[in-house]
Amino acid sequence: MMRTFCKLIVFLTLCWGSSASAATVAGKVTTDGGKVPTAGVQVLAYPLAAASLAGEAPHRSAATGKDGLFSLELPAGQYFFLARGGGFFAYYGRNPVAVPEDGLSGMNLALVAENPAVSERKVEFSTGVAGRTLVGEEPLADAIVYVYTDLNDQLKGMGLGLSAPSDAEGRFDLPLSPGTYYLLARQRQAGGFAGPLRAGDFIGYYPGNPVVVGPDQVLQLTLPMLEVPEKVERLAESLFGQTSIHGRIVDGEGKPVAGARAILYSDPTMLNRPLYVSRPSDADGRFVLSFAAGGTYYLAARDTLGGTPQPGERYGRFADSSDGSILVETGQDRSGVEIVVEEMW
Repeated sequence: MMRTFCKLIVFLTLCWGSSASAATVAGKVTTDGGKVPTAGVQVLAYPLAAASLAGEAPHRSAATGKDGLFSLELPAGQYFFLARGGGFFAYYGRNPVAVPEDGLSGMNLALVAENPAVSERKVEFSTGVAGRTLVGEEPLADAIVYVYTDLNDQLKGMGLGLSAPSDAEGRFDLPLSPGTYYLLARQRQAGGFAGPLRAGDFIGYYPGNPVVVGPDQVLQLTLPMLEVPEKVERLAESLFGQTSIHGRIVDGEGKPVAGARAILYSDPTMLNRPLYVSRPSDADGRFVLSFAAGGTYYLAARDTLGGTPQPGERYGRFADSSDGSILVETGQDRSGVEIVVEEMW
């Protein structure tokens, strides 16, 4: 009897400890551009360290009701959020998301068809992927499909490679070697290949990711696209976490530099893929970077993205330290940061 009682106490203690340490994530799943709540959908959460976004999710919500609302509990940390059910699919455009200990609310996952119709066509290569980028049933031109082999880069940046922009019918071609890939498409209204998406841009994640391309096989697929909503501009200060840097980019005379980007790196060489990139600085040179966790980072600013700074480009490093490093505590809003850029020779 005593042993049974002790086991019960241990069980209740473990359950209470698990519940007390869990964070709550809540929101809604919708169709028709966020207008129609949708029932029968489960929201899935994969930790940032997950090996794949396929298979059973470690965390999942109950199926949504008619109001489309969901709630799930999970430990604080960083996650990829997806949703499936009722013939619908969603990939949260802000992935991966930092979930603080006090949780998140107001998350909206916009749904697309999980198995969109495919129109096959002849291609001039023997192995790879051919498809279309569509918004609903309408083709989306100038979308670029990015290829990733795993989750190491958090499905950001240039990845393994990218397609040419989709044509007027939304068609794209991706010759690839046999292998397993994640496919994401982005269309930037201002053009370019890198940097955070802005309101009015489009993003698409193939619902069947990761895809497996076999030898002498061309997968034909449709990649559904969604427009980035206006609210993304209002969320810039916390878009990628509750830790942030606010500052200005200026020239050697202290005048504001518009259209440059602040870039945060994990290493002092500042040559590898950046961790976070700000939106272009405004007319007063102001920028904001948001991220999940504090630590020592390396901060720079430049006009363009990709490769080493070239002659004629404006570039500079955070000058309050000898190596461009900056220390930010988790949850801190570090403001008043200034980066001086100069034209490279």
